[in-house]
Amino acid sequence: MGELIEGLDRPASTSSNAQHGSWVIAPLPFRNELLGVGLVLGAGYLYGAPKADEDARHSVAAAAGMYAESGSWAALAAHRGYWSEQRYRTTAGIATGQLVYDIELRTADTERKFGITQELSGITLQTAIRVGASGWLGGGYTRGTTDVLIRNPPPPLPAGLAPTSRIDVSNVLLNGEFDTRDSDLYPRSGHYAQAEALIARQDLGSDDDYSSLEFEWNGYHPFGPQHVLAWRIAGKLVDGDPPFFALAWFGSGVDLRGYTPGRYMGTSMFATQAEWRWQTTPRWGFTAFGGVGKVSGALGDIDTDPWLPAAGAGVRFRLTKALPLNLRADFAWGRDDSTFSLAVGEAF
Repeated sequence: MGELIEGLDRPASTSSNAQHGSWVIAPLPFRNELLGVGLVLGAGYLYGAPKADEDARHSVAAAAGMYAESGSWAALAAHRGYWSEQRYRTTAGIATGQLVYDIELRTADTERKFGITQELSGITLQTAIRVGASGWLGGGYTRGTTDVLIRNPPPPLPAGLAPTSRIDVSNVLLNGEFDTRDSDLYPRSGHYAQAEALIARQDLGSDDDYSSLEFEWNGYHPFGPQHVLAWRIAGKLVDGDPPFFALAWFGSGVDLRGYTPGRYMGTSMFATQAEWRWQTTPRWGFTAFGGVGKVSGALGDIDTDPWLPAAGAGVRFRLTKALPLNLRADFAWGRDDSTFSLAVGEAF
């Protein structure tokens, strides 16, 4: 659902009523290995972007709901606003839901599956200030509670997993962005870099003391009117005593496609990849991608040596002639796994 809300935060369109605001309703079917087949339904109201400024961003008030065949569900409401001629940005959100999924821990001598039901609720508040023409610096606070139930756990349980527990989370966030892309929807040139530090402390109301740092750096280089080479470097470092869901999950998001989330989790993760994008016709396109990554400090003493490679190919279909927004279907293969993903928008 976070991708849906972020997806509504785009440069102003050329619609005649863009300055006064417009509604967007987006049904997004999905399929992933963690939750199965499901649907996200979101609605948002976009406003406040002057038509004369092509780089201006919309403020957006949005709500979304998700349901998956595993029995997982979630609901979210959020607002992102730009103020004082887009020099300041605020974000507020509230969410609740239940996630039902399995994780498989592959150790040196066996593979064990754990069924997890995770009920969650939380809020987030963030602010940011523009720095120059391409940067943002900000901070925020997240507060939440999650109830974790491990269904029929095979003994012995790895450290970091408990049969039943309630976990309070209270985090301070610090983040920065640098964005020179020529487009948010289908970038052909420029760079996007982001880093976010998270600090959880018992003094702030969290059950555990831990911290994490996530970073990404994406680059885009055109080759003629139809071809783009995109590359990405991303990672996560976790320190302290985090709950298992705050660890680095290899395969979550797009780092890397080809691995089921929950099979490789650890205190650090690094991944790099490249993707060739070919827009063959105004509506159809194809991609080929490959990369390599690694998890260290793994839960359950997972053996990830040597590095974890991945490669795959995908098909793109342009959803509208007015905007370069694609429906993507990607097939990917890893060292001991394979995945299929269906989503709206490019992987990165």
